[in-house]
Amino acid sequence: MFNQTVRLDLLSFSSIIANWPENTAAHQRARLLEAMKVRGGVTTLEAVRFLDIVDSRPRIVELRKEGYRIKTLWVRQPSECGRMHHVGMYALDIGHAFEANSGRSTSPLNGAGRQMTLSLQF
Repeated sequence: MFNQTVRLDLLSFSSIIANWPENTAAHQRARLLEAMKVRGGVTTLEAVRFLDIVDSRPRIVELRKEGYRIKTLWVRQPSECGRMHHVGMYALDIGHAFEANSGRSTSPLNGAGRQMTLSLQF
């Protein structure tokens, strides 16, 4: 098991919501996909808190059916009350990330504006 630090960029989440404002399954998939591309991964807690996706699991299943290779990693992240939990983090498999034909997201990849640090353990 090793520790890895991932930073939480709240501005990138706002931008993603602005790009995909509807609450349809298609827009939820697009928000998840863009978050994985821009941020390198997105946790289930981040999907609820910042992407307005109450249950990200069906959207991930749908993205996988579209051909995206998505890894599920287990990380530690604080809940709203500050307690640490093991939660799933979805990340595109870099070697196969662009095999799907979806093409929904057009956001550039960047890491600017990072704020909060979360500890990840594998």
